[in-house]
Amino acid sequence: MPSPNFRFPRKALLLIAALLCWTVGCKDSGESKPSQQTSRGKDKLILQLNWFPEAEHGGFYAAKVHGIFEKYNLDVEILPGGKAATVPQELTVGRIQFGIINGDELVLARESGVDIVSLLAPLQTSPRCILVRADSGIQKFEQLAGLTLQLGAGQPFIDFLKSKGFMENVKIVPYQGGVASLVTGNGIGQQAYVFSEPLLAEQEKVPVNVLMVSEAGFNPYTSLLATTGEYTKANPDIVKRMVLACQEGWQKYLTEPAETNKYILTQNEHGLTDEALVYGIEKMKPLCINDSVTIANVGSMTSERWEELVRQMVDLKLADPTKVKASDCFDSSFYK
Repeated sequence: MPSPNFRFPRKALLLIAALLCWTVGCKDSGESKPSQQTSRGKDKLILQLNWFPEAEHGGFYAAKVHGIFEKYNLDVEILPGGKAATVPQELTVGRIQFGIINGDELVLARESGVDIVSLLAPLQTSPRCILVRADSGIQKFEQLAGLTLQLGAGQPFIDFLKSKGFMENVKIVPYQGGVASLVTGNGIGQQAYVFSEPLLAEQEKVPVNVLMVSEAGFNPYTSLLATTGEYTKANPDIVKRMVLACQEGWQKYLTEPAETNKYILTQNEHGLTDEALVYGIEKMKPLCINDSVTIANVGSMTSERWEELVRQMVDLKLADPTKVKASDCFDSSFYK
């Protein structure tokens, strides 16, 4: 079961954005298309995932499965993502109204001139981790020297780990997906999501150690519900209802995931299993809830967290402080 570990390098995203702008016309790329209404009067919306349907999207699917979108007079189509998912670009040209994106990717998008805004943050703690074999003896980032790490190019967490000196004498090779190399080879580590790849290794009878990137100090919000600033200003009522519906969806999924998991299995055509979803939700719950965030206010965000992320991205020279302001990255006025 793959996780959203592959991401286009920043230069590729800029190229895609330019091509899309050329294809649809630059005027269209700056105008959000309004939602349409169904025959029953519900606002018809499209929500684009950033990866194939998995546990990290569970709350959004729960809103669909349990009629929560309908309760808020919304007809929401959820589109699966994948390796080629380009949520910021789809939002920019108006083909979708809402999308799922991670916090560091949102900062990169804003740095590239995309007016994208986070509305809800279901995962308070990033699931990003480095996975190593238990027999390597590695239990902390300072012990990675001499290892070969499979990492996807252009991801900010790599720059962060390098800035901390954790990647010295580490050989970086392209991420291959899955855990085959980790299982068959000594001296191999890889990027992973804590609620995904560790299960694959467990199923192969290979004990692993998990090094959480958040514990190293880089912890962007994950699985954000996002739209453009322009769409938010033009459609505040729709945005309000969408955010509240998704928040209720996450409340439902974190407490009663079984029915939603059955539906997710019908939407994922890439080998996802019920065992993986059960494992995923149990590992994900602690990432959604912490000392200040409960089921009641799941998805909430703070300016301090966004300011820290933007400051880190600026320090890594991945963002220009004159282009990216923390206050522009999120809008906390819509959820409960």
